[in-house]
Amino acid sequence: MIAIGFRICLGFAFISLLTPRGRAGDAETDWKEVTALDAGPQENPGTTQAARTMVINHLARQATALRAFITAHSEDEHAFEAWLRLSRVFQIRGDFEGSEKMRTDGRRILAELEKTATPAQRTELDFSKITQRMRAIQRMTQENREELLAMVRKFQTDHPDDRRIAPLLAEVATLFDGQPKTKEALLVAAQSLAMDPDLKSRITDDLKRVRFLGEIISLHFTSAQGKEVDLEAFHGKPLILMFFADFSLPSTKAISEVQRDLLDLPKGGVEVVGVSLDKTAGDLAGVVKAHELTWPLAFDGAGWESPVVRSLGINALPTVWLIDRQGRLRSLNGLENLVAKVKQLLAERP
Repeated sequence: MIAIGFRICLGFAFISLLTPRGRAGDAETDWKEVTALDAGPQENPGTTQAARTMVINHLARQATALRAFITAHSEDEHAFEAWLRLSRVFQIRGDFEGSEKMRTDGRRILAELEKTATPAQRTELDFSKITQRMRAIQRMTQENREELLAMVRKFQTDHPDDRRIAPLLAEVATLFDGQPKTKEALLVAAQSLAMDPDLKSRITDDLKRVRFLGEIISLHFTSAQGKEVDLEAFHGKPLILMFFADFSLPSTKAISEVQRDLLDLPKGGVEVVGVSLDKTAGDLAGVVKAHELTWPLAFDGAGWESPVVRSLGINALPTVWLIDRQGRLRSLNGLENLVAKVKQLLAERP
C-alpha cells in the first residue's frame, strides 16, 4: 500500500483541501476514530443553513481522520478500506456542494486502487464502483437503469458468494417501477438470496406493491377531516394516491411538487388522496397548514404499522401511486413525469 499511497498523494491537489494532521496513535486507535464518525454528526441544527454547515463539517472531519490514518498507517490491513472511504467522502461532498472536482478526485482514487487491488480488495472496489455510480446519476434514464443493472449482474457473476448481492438486486429493482416484469424478476432473485430478516421483509413489501400493478386498489377509511372515503367513489377520474409524513422531508417536498404539477393539468380532471404516516394529529396538522391541503387524508397515528400502509406494502417515503379511471394501479412512481402520465390516462377511453 505504500506505493499506492505515494502515487495518489502525489497526484491529487485535493490533499490541500484540509489541513493534514499528525499521527494520533497506533493503527487500532486511529481506526476506531475513523469508524466512530460513522455515527454521524451529533448535533441538532435549527435551520437549513445550519444543517448544511453541519454536514459539510462532518464530511471534513471524516476526510481529515481518513487522511491521517492513511498517512500514518499505509501498510495497515485497513488502509485499502480507508482509501475507499475517502473516495466516498469526496463523492458525497462533491454531490452535496456541486463540486465536480471533488467527484473527480473520488473517481481517481478508485482508478488508482484498481491498478494494484488483490482479489479480495477487488470485491470491495467493484462494490464501491456500483455505489459511486448510483450516487453520481443526477437524472435517471432508461440507459442509466440498464447500465446499473449490467454492473450489478457483473458483480453477481464475478463475486457470486458476496452477501451484498441480495440488497444490490433489491436496490436496483427500485429503478424499474415502469418495467414490472423486470422489477419482479429482480426482487424474486433477491428474495432467494436474502438472509437478513429486515431485507426479507422489505422485499416482501416490494413484491406486494409490484403485484398490485394493473389491479383495482380498494381502500376505505375515515378521513382526518371526519368523512368516510372510498376510492371507488373516485372511479371515472385518474387518482394520485400519495403517502407522506411530516418526519420525511423528501415526502413533504413531494407534496409541493404534486401541487405544482396539478396546475398544469385540467382543473378537476384528477383527484388526490393522501395517506399520512405521522404519529400525531399535530404533526399532520402542521403539514396540512404548511401546504394548505384540502385532499382527503387517511390518518390513524400508527405510522409504518398502519393497517393501510402494511396492506399495500409501503416501506418508503415519498410513495406516489397513479391510479387510472377504472381504479387500477398504473404507476408505482407517480412523481416521475407526473403531468405526462396523468395526461395519458386522461386521453384513454373510460
